[in-house]
Amino acid sequence: MSPFTTFIFRILLVAGGCVLLYIIGKPVVETLQYQIKGESVKGIVIGFRGSKNSKTIFEENTAKYGKKHRARRPVYRYPIKSGSLDSLDGYAKSTIIFPWFNFELHEEVKVVMDKKVPSRSHIFSPGIFLTDFMLILLCLYMVKLGITRSHS
Repeated sequence: MSPFTTFIFRILLVAGGCVLLYIIGKPVVETLQYQIKGESVKGIVIGFRGSKNSKTIFEENTAKYGKKHRARRPVYRYPIKSGSLDSLDGYAKSTIIFPWFNFELHEEVKVVMDKKVPSRSHIFSPGIFLTDFMLILLCLYMVKLGITRSHS
């Protein structure tokens, strides 16, 4: 490979890793921030969103793509504060990689939210957290590959 092609590839690796790190890391940081400074309530899973930008809500927690099953993002309903009868709906920004962490319909979940703006919420779940953590490590590895030189 020519030095110019290698240079362009390295720039794309670093840029792609940084963009993905922001996209994946922002919900993780918000979740931790709301857990510490925000409010925590119990919510319930009311359905699952389809793939990509689909706004359709399904009752099945997985979708079949060819021979593989993929987890869908949970849609949840939660009160605007503890003890309130008013509620909001939200959906997880991340899917879950490991099937044993997948959510079930009508499952109770812990929802963390901003005290001032209750519509800013996230599910506080080990499955989502583990998935996002692994993807953040992958992004950091992409950036490392783009910055460091191989010694071959």
